[in-house]
Amino acid sequence: MVLNISSLLAGEKNRLDIDYMLSVASDELGNAVNLAGVRFPTPARVLGQITDNAGYMRLTLSVTLPYSTVCARCARDVEGDFEISFERTVVPEGMVEDAEEKEEDFVVVKNGMLDIDEQLVEVLLLDFPTRVLCKEDCKGLCQKCGKDLNEGPCDCPTGEINPAFAKLLQMFDDEEKNK
Repeated sequence: MVLNISSLLAGEKNRLDIDYMLSVASDELGNAVNLAGVRFPTPARVLGQITDNAGYMRLTLSVTLPYSTVCARCARDVEGDFEISFERTVVPEGMVEDAEEKEEDFVVVKNGMLDIDEQLVEVLLLDFPTRVLCKEDCKGLCQKCGKDLNEGPCDCPTGEINPAFAKLLQMFDDEEKNK
């Protein structure tokens, strides 16, 4: 979304409220955003404000992004809301010379207009968790039979020998038998 903040720049207002929906399902070119099986079924809700305090402008946003994916341990469907806070200092074009510094700490006003979507989507995607669990103590799946261990234990033996030491164990067992 491109915001017209000329009333803040002219000193007519000292606060501008923001409330809009931001599509994260595709980038600016219409390409699908892919985060390892994560889907974004509805747009993100962006709420916040731009405040002007004696010429110092600050953008403060709260973003809620609904998502749908599968648990990284048990493969159950997981739906939830990812929430972040986004804060930047608002500066007129030409005030910040270093391009890297401009992107990290500031949002730049060009001709009274402020476009924050690109930075906001980038922060959302970078901060999104790399692994999503259905619950914090998810036990996952049995590595042998594939049973969901959240539903209870399986019948697979738990005391398994590392194959690298199987011959050594057999050697000790043979010695015990020969005594």
